[in-house]
Parts: sequence; structure tokens; C-alpha cells
Amino acid sequence: MAKLEVFQNGNFSSGEPVYQIGTKLKDGEYGEYGEYDIVVFDAMTKAEADKRLAEMQPAKKATAKTTPKKKPAAKKTVPVPTKAELQAMTKGDLEIAMRKHGLELDRRKTKDSLVKESLLFLKGK
Repeated sequence: MAKLEVFQNGNFSSGEPVYQIGTKLKDGEYGEYGEYDIVVFDAMTKAEADKRLAEMQPAKKATAKTTPKKKPAAKKTVPVPTKAELQAMTKGDLEIAMRKHGLELDRRKTKDSLVKESLLFLKGK
């Protein structure tokens, strides 16, 4: 439920301000009744409106449990293969291994060019 609040919406004939209860719309938005979406249409004094608002909203619990923020999991580091390990792989294995590092290879190229491209990418990492 949106946060309810008391707002002034005009004046009584005596000049005393009139208050109602509603939720404020986003900045720049206007609804059927202006900047607020009115929930309680009764014309009230400030004291009456505050009392009515207190009755409508549940009291906040004093002993609110706070859950500790979880630390984001550390990114898993993939071991960087050596040149010999890259040359020992097939083109398919090389493509799969380099995907783990974030490099997409084109298997239509020769194996030597794929190994060179992989080594250049891993050095720049």
C-alpha cells in the first residue's frame, strides 16, 4: 500500500484549512483530484486528519529484525590456460574454453590463428 499522508485541500467557509488523507502521485503527475489520490474524502481539521491517519496506519514495530546484507559472491576465476595447453586442444575445445573467459571464437579460422587470438585476449585481460 502506498504511503498515506495528510494534505491541505482548500478552506472551510470560516477560513480554516480543510485536510484530507491520500497518497501523493509521482512528480508531475495529476490525477482526477490533483496531485493526490484521495483515500478519505471527509473534510477535517488538521487534528482530526492526523488522528484518523494514525488509526488507518498500523503502528511500526519497535523490534524490527534487520537482516544482515549478504556479501556478493566472489566471481569464480577461471584458470588461464598456457600456450601449450591451448595448442593441445581441438578447435571445439578451444572455443568452449575461451567462452569461459568471455571470448567468442570463429571455428572457421585455422587453429593457429585461434590460439594467437586467444593468447592476445588473455594477455589483455
